[in-house]
Amino acid sequence: MHRAVLEAGQITIEPQEQVSFESSGRCLLIGPADILNRIMPRLSALSLYGYASDERALEADESVTVIRQPLTELTGWLGAFQARFGEHELTVDLVLDLGDTPMITSKVPPLGYFAPGEDPQALAEALQQLPELVGEFDKPRFFDYNPDICAHSRRGVKGCTNCIDACPAEAVSSGGDLINVNPNLCQGCGSCTVVCPSGAISYALPTLDISVNRLRQMMQEYGHIESQPPQLLIHDENLGLQQLEAYEYPLADDVLPFSIEEIGALGQPFWLTAFAYGVSRILIWDAGSHEDHDWQELQRSMQESNAMLAELGLSDRRIDYFHSREIEVLQSSLAQSPQIVEIEPARFAGVNDKRRMTTMALSHLHHQAPQQPALMSLSADAAFGEITVDKQACTLCMSCVSVCPVGAVVDGVDQPQLHFIEDLCVQCGLCETACPEDAIALVPRYVFDRNQARQKRLLHEEPVFNCIRCNKAFATQKMIDTMIGKLSDHPMFQGQALDRLKMCEDCRVKSMFNQ
Repeated sequence: MHRAVLEAGQITIEPQEQVSFESSGRCLLIGPADILNRIMPRLSALSLYGYASDERALEADESVTVIRQPLTELTGWLGAFQARFGEHELTVDLVLDLGDTPMITSKVPPLGYFAPGEDPQALAEALQQLPELVGEFDKPRFFDYNPDICAHSRRGVKGCTNCIDACPAEAVSSGGDLINVNPNLCQGCGSCTVVCPSGAISYALPTLDISVNRLRQMMQEYGHIESQPPQLLIHDENLGLQQLEAYEYPLADDVLPFSIEEIGALGQPFWLTAFAYGVSRILIWDAGSHEDHDWQELQRSMQESNAMLAELGLSDRRIDYFHSREIEVLQSSLAQSPQIVEIEPARFAGVNDKRRMTTMALSHLHHQAPQQPALMSLSADAAFGEITVDKQACTLCMSCVSVCPVGAVVDGVDQPQLHFIEDLCVQCGLCETACPEDAIALVPRYVFDRNQARQKRLLHEEPVFNCIRCNKAFATQKMIDTMIGKLSDHPMFQGQALDRLKMCEDCRVKSMFNQ
């Protein structure tokens, strides 16, 4: 590894926003009485509240508040935990949960909550850390959210829930048509940003453009020194960085180490751009900084990205996931440099737009790839694709247009037409769910001709139906036919009443009053 390359990527990132916590040392202890009796003396510096989950007596002096009512609920975070005991609520700053079943079950627990289970090492660490969590603390606000392009919901129709499903800290929840992200619970793993189809939620520390431009600088410096394409090692700034620094970066000359707050902060747009810049292989190193996080969303995105490369005949390049704390095993994994067909490196700079970054990278790779398909099929959870419309079923009611969050489905203005712009579609499924005729289906795919994808194309049109009294166009022929077919046998729609369905709103009223 060349120091000059590492130095080319050194930047200082100041978080634009901080999330503040304040703890006065009120600590709730939960667990069997015999265990709590043993550990309470070690936490005497804190204001203790003891709850024996086995209902046995606690051997506590007057400095410990003993709670005997049943604990039914626990929520919150450092400095603001709310515990419900029967009809009473207690606010505490810290929680040590030694019960058989943790009260908080998120994969990544909130700051200030410790549930070590039967792990003596984890318990020892908790007992050491708890007294230190008194005072005021800040952490960065890791995410940005643009509600204008969020595909979570529209007009009460449920759409994308990817970020809610992916968040291991359970910091993301539904808030009507939009999502709510609790910055106190968010710990910056980045899973939400990896799975967001539109880029509505993005990583803020750093933003995508900063990471891409940093890589670009490192690649340019690397090109001045080496001729062979480099391997890109993505690692976190916790255990991963500590290991590399402790061993003084024991990496081969063709390895380019790239540190980031969390390995989940970089996803498909960054990876594909790295290949466009000339990287031969990407190794994402999970050094075990978060043993409670399985990074499943990250690995699924890796698989899709590798499938994209294979479609282009670039399967000699790939993204690999590596989980180990052993530096020797890491060295072994990086020892064999992949042999690839080199391409002309891309020159474009980074932009803070995940979809644009992805299309720029794919266009560059496609232009130089051994295989240049016009389009490629994608997995069902992909963020690119088209929709198809069953013309026999569609009545052009425009429900799909009213719920599309990105303007991919548009009407014909003054004509009964339905149009589609594939470049904008994020495959959120809102249009499919909103369609009362079940006439819409999603087709995940990627069209490499982006000019074609940006064109507005006609999906369906119908003849206009004119009012039988004033000749005003007010509906489509199919809409009227469908309505008459459903109501013709109804006793309230016989004779003139049935004819009124063929009239515009004004003429219908006049007919009812015999005008």
